[in-house]
Amino acid sequence: MDLSPSAWWEALLPHLLAVAAVTAALVCAVAGGIVVVLHLVLRRRRRAVREEAAGGLAGFTWTPPEE
Repeated sequence: MDLSPSAWWEALLPHLLAVAAVTAALVCAVAGGIVVVLHLVLRRRRRAVREEAAGGLAGFTWTPPEE
């Protein structure tokens, strides 16, 4: 059994690369999820502000009661 540092690196390098790849994939997935959530929240907020500026509520139209 070779206990030299180069032997350790040769044995551990594939595992370290696999862990690094999985970690990078998870970080990218989380970052993408954050971007999507922020996009949806900001889009909803912009729509609400636009409808409020137009004098209405989001998706609601008021009709006066009939007499």
